[in-house]
Amino acid sequence: MMEVHGENEKEFLEKISKIDDRIKIYEKENEGLAKGRDYAISKATTDYILPLDSDDLIIDTYIETAYWSLRTNKDATWAYSNSVGFGIYKYLWNVKFDKNRMKKENILTATALIRKDKILELNGYGVAKRYVNEDWHLWLRMLAKGYFPVQMNFYGFWYRRCTKSLLTNINDDKNKENELRLRDIKKEADKITKEVKAKIYPIQESILPKKELNWENKDFNKKLKRKRILYILPNLKFNKEYYNKISSLESNDYDITIITLLSSKYIDRQKIEQYAKVFDLTTFINQEYWLSFIKYIIETRQINEIYVSKDTIYKEEILKEINENFSKLTIEEFEYTQDNVGMQKEIEKFKNSKKIHNRIIRKIKSIFSNNKK
Repeated sequence: MMEVHGENEKEFLEKISKIDDRIKIYEKENEGLAKGRDYAISKATTDYILPLDSDDLIIDTYIETAYWSLRTNKDATWAYSNSVGFGIYKYLWNVKFDKNRMKKENILTATALIRKDKILELNGYGVAKRYVNEDWHLWLRMLAKGYFPVQMNFYGFWYRRCTKSLLTNINDDKNKENELRLRDIKKEADKITKEVKAKIYPIQESILPKKELNWENKDFNKKLKRKRILYILPNLKFNKEYYNKISSLESNDYDITIITLLSSKYIDRQKIEQYAKVFDLTTFINQEYWLSFIKYIIETRQINEIYVSKDTIYKEEILKEINENFSKLTIEEFEYTQDNVGMQKEIEKFKNSKKIHNRIIRKIKSIFSNNKK
């Protein structure tokens, strides 16, 4: 569902609503962001809500991973990921959830997958008296009830930072309304008396005894034209040979999915996500569900070929599960090692590019300096 501002956006929605009958258009007078969200939530037929501002971004596996995080952590109320700031401020935000810090500072963004019944139970975002950080207000009310989140350990949300954003204005100490807003926040924060801890991934445990996931396959059963390949790797180590192979496959009408079972460096993941969908199981789901999640990917993506790294943890259990359930699939084991020489070359290449960039900047500055003289 989209909150619409202006005739141009309305015309665009009317066009795409004809493409997909799941898109519904509702009109409502403008009563602000919070009331607009609440109205949209009241019309939604799903059990989960994900607020996303039009200038922010999520990676294409965000909703799916957050969905399974909540499905497998039934007591949790919302699931969110680490974030990347871009725009005028550029940063990586990976701060462990802390109930006490939340009382003084909103360390979460508005974008998360939230159980709709919990939002409705707390009367939504519009409870805030003033135009405050509505999401912070909601998180505090949830914490006061003892509700807790799941923190997924990957960078899935891209938060655009602008000079004249609403958040910048709200947090401006010179803003006359700011003191009143903070007073409202403190009032909700003071109601948090229970001990509340988030479930933070990764979590060390065992894949056995395994637990099964339940899913419906009806939405994925369309005949897909592209060939579909699954790689199961220990992690995304730097390997130029496989990086080049995956990038060339993607450009030649192949859909590539990668599952990893050990954590990877963000720079390696971001590089490969240009060409493949990546599911790092350590970042969002308990190990007891790993075997079932692999089956889910094979079935819903209609995988044609599977390549398993020889040094993948739980390799024997994974191969046994696949062979028992997908006996006709092509499965191949292969060597997947870190290319240290190639990695060093890439590092040197990056360093040299920075040197060239700095030289250009210094040259431009000297030209401007001479012109002023």
